[in-house]
Amino acid sequence: MELLVSRWPGQDPPGGYDLGDIEVIGGLGRLSSKGHVPDQGMMVFVAVSDLLDGLRGLLRRGGGSFAFVGADSSFSLSFALRKNRVVTTAGRKKIDESETVEFIGAIRGAVENFMSRELSGLPADDPMRGDLVAAFEEFGRLSA
Repeated sequence: MELLVSRWPGQDPPGGYDLGDIEVIGGLGRLSSKGHVPDQGMMVFVAVSDLLDGLRGLLRRGGGSFAFVGADSSFSLSFALRKNRVVTTAGRKKIDESETVEFIGAIRGAVENFMSRELSGLPADDPMRGDLVAAFEEFGRLSA
């Protein structure tokens, strides 16, 4: 699975409530918040923090599901943990099914990539900067 996170250009100065998009490319399909009417862009720093927190809870529980909805958006994904596999769906459409270890690595890599591009632009005192860093650090403590 591949997760692509982007912040919309032209939002200067950068802020924690900036809009952006998420795209998921899985072995069985893809889903993007881009190109919809009405628009499905989201407050991307908030959304990524929420995604990390929700996935961390799901993985720590060892089973069940987590429904993600992008902050201030109708973009949604569902994640279900079944044995050692994470199933990603959008509505009734299965997008991906990955081993838990691979899934965790893909999420970590995607968020790390997003943070390396965008986090330095946020002011040090922006609350979403701290929230995203904390969520990423907590997610990073997971082991499959």
